[in-house]
Amino acid sequence: MKRTLQSIDAPAGPLFAVGAVALIAATYGLARLGYGLFLPAFSAAFTLSPTVGGLLASGTSVLYCAAALAGFRYAPIRPRLMTWLAGTTAALGSAGIAAAPSTPFFTGAVLLAGLGAGFASPALVELVQRNIAPGQQKKFQSVVNSGTGFGVVAAGSLALAFGTSWRLAWGLIAVIALAAMIGVLRADASPASAGDGGGSGITDRPVGTVSMRRLRRPIAAAFIFGAGSAAVWVHGRLLLEEEGGMPAAATAAAWIALGLGGAAAVLTAPWLARRPAGTTWRITVLAVAAATGAFAAAPHAAVLGFAASALFGLAYTSATSVLIIWAAQVSASSAAGTSVLFISLVLGQSAGSALTGVLIDAAGFGPAFLTAAVVCTAGALGFAPRRGEPR
Repeated sequence: MKRTLQSIDAPAGPLFAVGAVALIAATYGLARLGYGLFLPAFSAAFTLSPTVGGLLASGTSVLYCAAALAGFRYAPIRPRLMTWLAGTTAALGSAGIAAAPSTPFFTGAVLLAGLGAGFASPALVELVQRNIAPGQQKKFQSVVNSGTGFGVVAAGSLALAFGTSWRLAWGLIAVIALAAMIGVLRADASPASAGDGGGSGITDRPVGTVSMRRLRRPIAAAFIFGAGSAAVWVHGRLLLEEEGGMPAAATAAAWIALGLGGAAAVLTAPWLARRPAGTTWRITVLAVAAATGAFAAAPHAAVLGFAASALFGLAYTSATSVLIIWAAQVSASSAAGTSVLFISLVLGQSAGSALTGVLIDAAGFGPAFLTAAVVCTAGALGFAPRRGEPR
């Protein structure tokens, strides 16, 4: 795959790394995934029924896909604009949640906040390529992607610390998103940044285009993985509370453990960069399957529940890093390829969450979660990257 014509004279400074991780944490772990953690408080404040709460979550997924499509088109040529949109939508949406006087206002704010994650990933994939030396890019992409785990830890900590004072918590989320965006934009010192908007940063690689033939296999893998992983993301806390009898505070702590596992994925970055994508995909997705099965096996065992949460966070975040690496291997534009794969992942999660809910109603939590584990296993073994895929 061809790179930009300008050479990268020096690696980006620490401010770029911190800002990039923080922006993923703010847009994914806080502004998007934080909705589910605060849903009990939201439901009490705005009298949201479970159906409305679920539809609102689905709406955020649809808008995420719309933002990721914009990233697919524009991140390769205007990553700074996409970064600005990521931080601004997450910050304004979070501030709107904090100040929401009514249910319609709150609904619009939640949808706006969820847009940021769709803009963030493709923008940062491109900025990493522009700021980081080629030999370090795979590792750095994994480091940035681990920000989701840090965001989940922060969301769980805010849910425990603020309780019913959720408006203050979401005000802080807005500040974090804005500060992270500013940090990334100030630290971006790549020569190609001048081309963000039609300047001199001309590149010799196709912009906003991908070979769908080469992406067919990773698209299928991302969709199946999303469908299987949705059980824990959407219904995991409910399983621990209803089947395991855990209090709400304990399940919030379990989600902090999940976030810590995701944050620990930063330690797997060198391993992911050195190993073939086929190997890392199988191992990480099979670990997600094992964690999902552990949820079903012993929901009453608190220690196992916390361990399964941590393993799930570590394996899930690492697997999404593999998707970014896979996109770089088979797509002319890493940013555009990442957008396509993450859209497929979210669509898979939307389908998986609905199907898991139907299975829970029909057969119970255990069979539903074991089915999800089987789906993940199928994605790991049947759709892994092949050796010698085109680059």
